[in-house]
Amino acid sequence: MGVVSERDAEAFDEAVEVRGSSRIGFGLRFLWNWFLERLALGFPVPSWRAALHRARGVRIGKNVYIGYDVIFDRVYPDLITIEDYAVIADRCIISSHSGGATLLRSVYPREMKPVKIGRGAWLSPACIVIMGVEIGELSVIGTGAVVTRTIPPRSVAVGVPARVIKTLDIQEPERERPLPMSGVKGMGDEKSS
Repeated sequence: MGVVSERDAEAFDEAVEVRGSSRIGFGLRFLWNWFLERLALGFPVPSWRAALHRARGVRIGKNVYIGYDVIFDRVYPDLITIEDYAVIADRCIISSHSGGATLLRSVYPREMKPVKIGRGAWLSPACIVIMGVEIGELSVIGTGAVVTRTIPPRSVAVGVPARVIKTLDIQEPERERPLPMSGVKGMGDEKSS
């Protein structure tokens, strides 16, 4: 048996072809992305987790919270967009491609489709979002949900597969405001010493 299985070699070659890069270039980029992902998974500062995933190619807006152990697609991270103020809680998985078992490729070929998480959306812990899905702005995805289709803006979706159970009657603030810091000693509390 070789160092790399036939399946791994085939998947690698498919990715190289889709990316239009050299085998060495793609291999180095994949290893670099793997290293950045490993670092980001448990990094203690949330904004640095977001920055590390940005460096991998995930399109992340401003003031986005990325929880611990969040996994973004390892091969096509650049197909994932997360808009400003979104929250991706711990242990979520967002995938922008699929590739079934080698013997099922005639029925389930490798596919890549973008994923978009809208402005201010909140993915609760352990959600899974598959390729081609768009989650609308200010939507909430319940804990452990598996999102297999687009979720409209201002919706609450739960379950496996996720389905909308409620529409939120909220409006986004007209202007961005800093987070209130009252009640935190020394942070905007005029009575602190």
